[in-house]
This record gives sequence, structure tokens and C-alpha cells, in this order.
Amino acid sequence: MSIPDIRSAIRQELEATPEYYDFKVVRSEREGALWRVTIQPEAVFTDGVRANVVLDDSFESANAWWAVPAKGSAKVLTVIPEDDQIVLKDVIARPPDPGGFLRLYPPRYLQALAGCWADRSWAASAFECLSDLAHPADVEANPLSGHAFQWLRRAQRRALKLVNYSSSFLFGPPGTGKTTTLGVLLAEYLQLNPRVRVLLLSTTNLAVDQATVAVDKALDAAGREAIRLRVKRLGSRIVASHYLGREHLLPVHDRELIAKLARLETQSPPTSDVKAFDAWKEQVEALRQRLHAETIQILRDARLVCMTTTRAAFTLGDLRLLPVFDLVVFDEASQVGLAHALALMPLGRTRLFAGDPQQLSPVVRSTGKEAQRWLARSPFAEKPRSIGASVCFLDEQSRMAAPINDLISQIFYGGRLKVAADVKEDQGWLRHRSLSFAEIDEDEHVHLLAVEENGTWSAKYRGPIRYPSAEKVVTLVKQALASGNVVADDLIVLTPFRAQRALMKQRLRACGVKGVRVSTVHRAQGSEVRIVVFDPVDASHPFLMSNSAKNLINVAISRAQAKIILAYSHNDLTNPIILQIANSVRLQDDDRPVVSIEEIAGRPDFPGCAVGVRVKIGPNVGEVSAKMSNGVELVLIEEKTGKEKVFLVEYLVRRALINSKSSV
Repeated sequence: MSIPDIRSAIRQELEATPEYYDFKVVRSEREGALWRVTIQPEAVFTDGVRANVVLDDSFESANAWWAVPAKGSAKVLTVIPEDDQIVLKDVIARPPDPGGFLRLYPPRYLQALAGCWADRSWAASAFECLSDLAHPADVEANPLSGHAFQWLRRAQRRALKLVNYSSSFLFGPPGTGKTTTLGVLLAEYLQLNPRVRVLLLSTTNLAVDQATVAVDKALDAAGREAIRLRVKRLGSRIVASHYLGREHLLPVHDRELIAKLARLETQSPPTSDVKAFDAWKEQVEALRQRLHAETIQILRDARLVCMTTTRAAFTLGDLRLLPVFDLVVFDEASQVGLAHALALMPLGRTRLFAGDPQQLSPVVRSTGKEAQRWLARSPFAEKPRSIGASVCFLDEQSRMAAPINDLISQIFYGGRLKVAADVKEDQGWLRHRSLSFAEIDEDEHVHLLAVEENGTWSAKYRGPIRYPSAEKVVTLVKQALASGNVVADDLIVLTPFRAQRALMKQRLRACGVKGVRVSTVHRAQGSEVRIVVFDPVDASHPFLMSNSAKNLINVAISRAQAKIILAYSHNDLTNPIILQIANSVRLQDDDRPVVSIEEIAGRPDFPGCAVGVRVKIGPNVGEVSAKMSNGVELVLIEEKTGKEKVFLVEYLVRRALINSKSSV
């Protein structure tokens, strides 16, 4: 492990990442000064070859270009992935007509990251931070009590002690209130330490907005108005609606200055007119310098600065000019590549990483060894091995109904996650999580929807699809909505594959079903809804058999508050996680008496006589599977986790014999 390895990792990923993508246009619509372009998600190319890319936040602020009907350019204002739309600003010439192509050059944050690691002095400081992740030091800080927030749960209150370590980890499974906990922690930290400065980072603009507002809410509840005025959210893609009534969180730039710069940037004269181009360039640079000076002053004056990790990498030069922050917080840190986190860690005297390593991990294209080591792994991969004072696991959640919680807790969190004590007897909370869905009863919280056919590849949709599951899901949804028991906002249909997403949307439209959200799993992290319909399509696909697939399935089903509907075929059961879920659901209400394995292991027809019997082997209770290796091994399906455990028949027989002798 060395700095050259990290540089090599970044080079590998840059080589694996296309410089641009060509999106096939379905239609272009003008909306005032903006243009809304709808694209065909399965028709994306790079260098003339179909590209496997998802339209997401990473394309915001991308440069756009097209050749016909006339050469034009624009800037991407925002993307709306669920509608396959790109909104353009600063548009020069009409965007492409249907069938044409819009070329996007996404911001290459990897180049900014490469610049961080190219600086020898900074790279050395960043690499030194690696050992601190696993072996954090104690630091002095005024103890946080959470006194003003009596509603904090025990684990949330324990999380307040994380500021006493040079590096610490807040492990927040779904529904445990991680963002709320961060808000309280930072509010108290700023209040009790009047001179400290904090940098709050997260992976997406939405996550930054949510964390920023959480801190402001906590400060408001504690009556700390002066501190609220010194919390600032920096970024070029801020959604103003998130800050209604909280406008003080946004920096007060000279808006006329910004508008003037935006207009000037679209008025570039031809480079052939050297004199005019030079004068234009000087004007643009002067305005940029004035705006930059304003930003630096805001950074100096604020006590809490909030931005994305990408912006922090791009503006590292500015951040390095400031006094070191007392605390740098990485929210959604489980989605931040290790090399990216290390590059930003020297900005703070102490660091706190909040996230859930059991959910989505950093997205990396390269399969290179170094890229996988330094970019595909998050800081959580280097945390202390045992959960101690510098690692806090939030173990109470208030999102999921108890049966959903138990399923997810056993399969993904080692049985540690539980329904919060303050909601499990709350009648309003329970009612919200009790509703029927088509023919599925209100008390059936996890439903397995059997599909006769397996998934297949579709040339039309350019990816894995499964028509029968799409038809079954659409029928269920239509019945449920017609009953009036649920509305469209109550549910979401999730699938790992864009092709199935497109098929689902098409079938819903064809059946006249409106307003139902259909999304890929990656787009759903951070959301929650009463009912989740999850269609894995082809769970035997290499993508869903990878190391990260377990996390993706966790994200999909842990969005649900009241009900999970899992579509599956026989082939899907070759996926170990889908099999675990199916086994667990089948055995969860097993009320047959439990037979000790010693009672039957001494019989001459053992192990055959044990197949299908509910038995206890040591601490393990479950059903004996028909899977056997010539009678040498016995497979137990553990009923809590649905996991298959293998026992040697010879060992079980010997143990039964010993027990029978000792009882004589």
C-alpha cells in the first residue's frame, strides 16, 4: 500500500471512464430560457459503441454539444432520471430533434482527485491519515450530552461521544435516524465549542441538503439563532425549495454578478477575432475572481460549511488556504471511495464518517486491482475491527414493520437491528404499516410473488427483462389502486436493471396506471415508502451475484415501511440472498415442535429420516433440507436467517451416541 498505488488506481479508473456519452433524443421542448430534452435510456453510446451508463446526478453541470440541426452547446442544469430527462441552460442553437444525439461531457472529478494526489506534500499528509482510521487517537472536546434533545434513543446518545476521537464511525442502518443524529451532534458540538469550525460533506446534493437542514432544525430547537446564521451551504446545484424558510443557509452572493457572468460566458466571440476574444476572456476572468473572493470570505466566516465531496475535491486549493477545520464530517461515507476520503481528511483535525457499509458502495468501472482497493472500498473498510467507543451502531429503527425489520436484521445486520421501543406500541405507527395490497392481507408484510419464467435478454430494451413478472406486478398494482386502499404515492416498483424499468413503465402506461414510481435500486437509496415491489428479473445474473449485490438487495427491500413484495422464479433461488429471503419467509411462522437432532441421529434411517423435520442442532433451529452429499453431510435451513448450514452426519451420529451413553 503506497501513494503510487493510489495514483495508479485513479489512472485505471480514468482509463475505464469515457470522456463523453451520446444520448439518443426522443424530444426537445423549450421552457422559457431552458430546454427539456427527453432521451432514450437504452440508446447511449460512446465512440460509437453502446455504453452501460445511468443518467444520474453525475451529469449535472456537464457540458452539452450537438451537431444537428445546427452546431450548438449548453450546460446541464439538472437531470430527472425517473423521466429520462435532461434540462439544459445557456443554450446556443436549438437542441437535437427526435432521433438525433445529444453529447454530454460529464465533470471528471477523477481529474480533480488525481490533482490532489499529484501534490507530493498533500499526498503525504493524506496517506498518513490511513492508519488513523483503524487506530484513532483520543482528542479533547467538551462532552456532548444531548440534554436539549430528550427524545434521543440510547444509541443516538452514545453517538455524541464520537467527537472525542481523531477518526470515528457512525453506522446507521435504514430508518435509524442517522441524519437526525448527525444534526443533533453537530448542533451541540458548535454550541459547546464556540470557536470550532466544521466541514460537512456528502456524496450527493440531496444528501448535503438533508444533512444541512437537519443541523439547522437542531439548532433551531435549541434556540441557537446566532449559530444558525453561520451555517452555509455551498454549491452550484442547490434546490431552493429545500430551503424555504431557511434562506439564511444559502450564501448571499451578488446575484447580479452571477447573472452577468452567466450571460458573458455565453457570448464568447470567435477565437479568430483575437482582440475581441482576449478582451472577453479578461472580462470573464475578472468576474470570476470577484465571485471567488466572495466565496473565500464566506468560507472564512462560516462555522459550518456544507458541500459535496466532489466540490471539495474540485476546490481543495481554496479549502487548503483556510485554517484547518476542527471536524470534517463525511455523510453517506460508505459511498465515498477510500482514496477520495483520504485526500480530504487532512482538512480536519478530527473526522467522523457516517453511513451504512451494508448498503450501496462506491461505483467503480475499472476492474484493476488498485482501483478496486482504493476507489471501490470506502473508509468503513478500514474502521476498527471491533465496535468500540469510536464506532457507534444505531440499533433501533422506526421505518419498517417488525417482520420486515426482523428479516433485514437477521440477513444483513447479524440480528442487531430492532424496532425502536418508542414506536413499537404506537397505534398510529402500527396502523400506517398495516394495509392490504390487492389480495395480500394486511398482516402479511413480506410476500413472495412466484413467477413461472426466468429473466431473459431483450434486444429491444437492451438488457435483462422478464415479461411475466412485469405483467404480474402491473396486475397487482392495478388491483390495489382500484380498491382505493392505497394510492400511487404509497408504493414504488424497484428493479436492478434499466431494461426492466423501461418495460414496467411501458406496461403501466399501457394499462392506464399513472403516478406509480418505477426506479432502479441505485436511485432509491435514501427514500422510504409504504410498499416496495422488488423484481430482481434475473438474480443469477453476474451483476447480482457480485460482492456488492447483497448491499443492493438490502437497499431495495429496506425502503419499505409496511410491505415487501418480492417477485422470484426458480432460477432466482440460485442467488444466495434471494434464497435466504425465501427460506426465511417460508419458515418464519413454522409452529411445528422442535426435535433435538440427538433424538433422531441414532436411528438407522438417519439422515434420510430428518429431511423436512424442524430440528435443533446446538443453538441452530431450522428445517433439514433434502440437499445431502451421499449421506455424508446434512444441510439445515436456519429459520431466522434462511441461511443453509452444513453439518457432518458422522459428527451428529457420534454426538447422539455420546449423549445416549451419558444419559444411561
